[in-house]
Amino acid sequence: VRDAVAGTRSFLNATFETAELAVAQGKSLKETFVAVRQAMDKPFGDYAIYEHCLPYNVSRAYDDARGIDHPVVWTDVRDLEMWAALQG
Repeated sequence: VRDAVAGTRSFLNATFETAELAVAQGKSLKETFVAVRQAMDKPFGDYAIYEHCLPYNVSRAYDDARGIDHPVVWTDVRDLEMWAALQG
């Protein structure tokens, strides 16, 4: 359990810290996505459904780093939009 918690903490920290730095540098969501991929693909790319969830994870971290008070609701439509915008 400790290993799972540590792995989850590492994943979340890497996602948010990379997004936070990208926002501080004035990067767009797409540029932030690229930065997060560069930081996370190697250590976390083999996680289950990593590829599918990454647009959501980055979008949410980007919003949080920008100080958004209420996150955008994630729907099936938003999922397709983010996939096209970030992975397409």
